[in-house]
Amino acid sequence: MTIHSFFIFDRHCNCIYNREYSHGANDNGTINKNNQSDGAKLLFGMLYSLKNMASKLGDGDMNNLLKSFSTSKYRTHFLESATGLKFVIISDTSIDNLQNVLWELYSNYYVKNISFNSLSAVDFKEEERISNNNFIVETDKFLQSLAVFQ
Repeated sequence: MTIHSFFIFDRHCNCIYNREYSHGANDNGTINKNNQSDGAKLLFGMLYSLKNMASKLGDGDMNNLLKSFSTSKYRTHFLESATGLKFVIISDTSIDNLQNVLWELYSNYYVKNISFNSLSAVDFKEEERISNNNFIVETDKFLQSLAVFQ
């Protein structure tokens, strides 16, 4: 069981944070290196399409939301805030539900370190990324403390 990566997309479809985890002994992974990659753009497009398809196939009930989906190699966990921020974690298929983890990342870490920070942008420009060191350190510490991170 492991978490492979963590993404945040803003309401303008921009990847404003990307954290790839490498589970090697000496490698800590990367931060904000693949924000403009085709993989990040494809991930956003896939989530957008699946969310629309789920809402059209549903009965109009707002509880019919896309929360996760899996392939043979990974599972994608998804949370969208009321302001249009999209929090995404990519994990192994053995991890069942990370909605509470995504909510914790949004409500306790993003709101505290980005939203309440008067020096942080409200709307990120296309080239801007989350570079708040407290946010990066605290989210890494939180995710790495989870039993599913191993």
